[in-house]
Amino acid sequence: MLLLRSPFSNNGCSMDQFFDEMTRGSLLPYWRDADHNSFNFSDTIGEITNDENKYAIQLDISHFKPEDIKIEINGRELRIEGSQETKTEHGYSKRSFSKMVLLPEDVDLAALKSAISNDGKLQIEAPKNANTSRSIPIKFVNKH
Repeated sequence: MLLLRSPFSNNGCSMDQFFDEMTRGSLLPYWRDADHNSFNFSDTIGEITNDENKYAIQLDISHFKPEDIKIEINGRELRIEGSQETKTEHGYSKRSFSKMVLLPEDVDLAALKSAISNDGKLQIEAPKNANTSRSIPIKFVNKH
């Protein structure tokens, strides 16, 4: 006789214990013991280089065609988006991402350029503005 207990009742049984009892002897799903934190990609933008000469971002977009990618600049806000839809007789799938980066003030926005390598790496880069500081001489003015 199988005795079913509710995981929501206060019977001294935790959710994990209840699940373990219910699945004893069966194959657990692949996701049960997975580190679900590793599926959170929202914090990562890719590889960023920010040195005195240039600012560059590299993203792996190997699952997207170049026509699936959109790069926009609005002020210093750089937005990179990708969207791909696939329809077959067996179903429909959609894959997308959106990344936003606030570019440093010393980046030459007019010189931004992008390229995609053969292995699907998107490189977006711009040189840094030249140091425009200069010494201003003080002129003596003789007032009468």
